[in-house]
Amino acid sequence: MKPLFYIYIVAAIIHLLFWLNLIPYPTVRQRSMQWLYTYLAIDVLLLIRVFSIYAYQWRSMCVPHFLRTIMCYYEAIIDNYLNVLQSYIILALNICRYLQITDNRDIYVIRHRTIIISHFLIYILPILCYIIAILCHWLIVFKPQNDICDLELTSAVVQILFLLFSYFIPLVFTSIFLFLSLRHIRNTNGIRTQQIIEARLKYHRQLIIQSGAFYSVWLILWSPYLLLFPFYYRHSTQGTITEIFICIGIVLDPFIVAALDIRFLRAWHSTWNHLIECVRPVRVAPMPVAIAPNY
Repeated sequence: MKPLFYIYIVAAIIHLLFWLNLIPYPTVRQRSMQWLYTYLAIDVLLLIRVFSIYAYQWRSMCVPHFLRTIMCYYEAIIDNYLNVLQSYIILALNICRYLQITDNRDIYVIRHRTIIISHFLIYILPILCYIIAILCHWLIVFKPQNDICDLELTSAVVQILFLLFSYFIPLVFTSIFLFLSLRHIRNTNGIRTQQIIEARLKYHRQLIIQSGAFYSVWLILWSPYLLLFPFYYRHSTQGTITEIFICIGIVLDPFIVAALDIRFLRAWHSTWNHLIECVRPVRVAPMPVAIAPNY
């Protein structure tokens, strides 16, 4: 696992640079970008989970039994919980974008209470489901010898329900709202101003390219974990492969999210220009030298 750990270190450095780059630019600190920030913040929590588990394994002999039990549940649940959160955050992003497009108003201002409640429900409901499932023995936390704790789903019904609520429901509804947004932008009936029509068609193409890039990466790198988690242990061959995919996804997420919103790209471009100006050597204009004639 050492090579994978080094990739996580690279991912942590990339995320640190990404967040530091946002400090000087107020244009990227907008309410409309809160779901993207939440998505990336979960990446940071996944990195914290990795480093904390490595640190715990290194000094586990010094931890009391009660804290070991808490750490066991943390190891078993946290990564799956965070991955489920990202699925629903993507869904919330697409719902808000659809409402923003159709209402032609800033829903992050006029519906801010609804969005706050949505945040609360997205974070609380999954963890409540885990607690209920463990209390009802639908999920079992176990610890293999010389390994970290893991979850076992006790029946095929539980496995199907897990796939339904953690993957298929957010994926299907995300696809529906993305399709509705694209269809609304594409529809130019009743618009006679050619400039507005061209702007909407340009935005339609841009949204297709951005969404295609983002969801292609998400489906390739994040979907295998959610699809295989109910059927395989974390450190089986299949589980190790899915963790490699997740690690690569965490590395790529800042770049994919930057491509998803032009304001991120502008901030990166501005920072890059400042760095080039600082590195570029200063050229000193030559001073003309007057040569006195010899008489």
